[in-house]
Amino acid sequence: MKLVRFSTNGQPPRLGALQGDRIADLQASLAATLGRRGVVRAGEIAAALVPQSTRGFLEGGAAAQEAVAGITEWVSVPASAARLHAPIADPGKLICIGLNYSDHAAEGGNPIPKEPPIFAKWANAILDPGEPILRPRGSTQLDWEVELGVVIGRTARFVPREQALDHVWGYTIVNDVSARDFQFITTQWTTGKACETFAPVGPCIADRAEIPDPHGLDLGTWVNGKRMQAGNTRTFIFDVRYLVSYLSGLMTLAPGDLIATGTPPGCGFAKKPPVWLQPGDVVRMEITGLGRLENPVKDA
Repeated sequence: MKLVRFSTNGQPPRLGALQGDRIADLQASLAATLGRRGVVRAGEIAAALVPQSTRGFLEGGAAAQEAVAGITEWVSVPASAARLHAPIADPGKLICIGLNYSDHAAEGGNPIPKEPPIFAKWANAILDPGEPILRPRGSTQLDWEVELGVVIGRTARFVPREQALDHVWGYTIVNDVSARDFQFITTQWTTGKACETFAPVGPCIADRAEIPDPHGLDLGTWVNGKRMQAGNTRTFIFDVRYLVSYLSGLMTLAPGDLIATGTPPGCGFAKKPPVWLQPGDVVRMEITGLGRLENPVKDA
């Protein structure tokens, strides 16, 4: 399943599943299925199992998953009539990994890290597909980073590496937008990483049935149609199994947590001369099986 958050006619976003050129409304479909089975409180039960929050849905665990798997009455809308939102807007944690591709570390003149560098973003950095990335006031060095996002589906604490993927629900595209002139003011990167709109996410979360192995996916970035980044997750320094296991040893990972796993080479700061995002630019990112994430740029 490819999970999305979508809206129509200005209504609040709700959860859906991409089905070709249509989007199935999961709550409405579950309510219709339960109603067909004679369940009196079908609407209330469907709303509890498939809330509008992706995090809430994932927290429903097996009960929510089995309910959706059992849908037989589909209620859908044309994808062309819907607006897509970030497929998760309320992660409990948005954990970012730095320097996780050997060729990206090399382009910045950095040694291969012994353990994953970690920094954080917050939920107000998350941005819908199509919405503008805001260049912060005072910044002139705005950069892009295409990253594979990992969405946790089961609580994970002290998880062995060989069991780590069992705790993953699925994968999405994350743009780890970075203001380089803010990022390197101190030895900590967060200043240049956590600004509002600095985490476009989407367009969907593909579950593990759609992406059974996250370690052979092509990643790419285009700015105004020009190819800037090209990489593949097979060149991870720390793969998804390692990251989930490692992080679960530091903190409890909960359903709906989002991990951005680092970027391949081709960032603007490493171009000769450097290339920075300007107001009016359009950034497009693609990862195998996960679609296309596109955002314009404007000044804050």
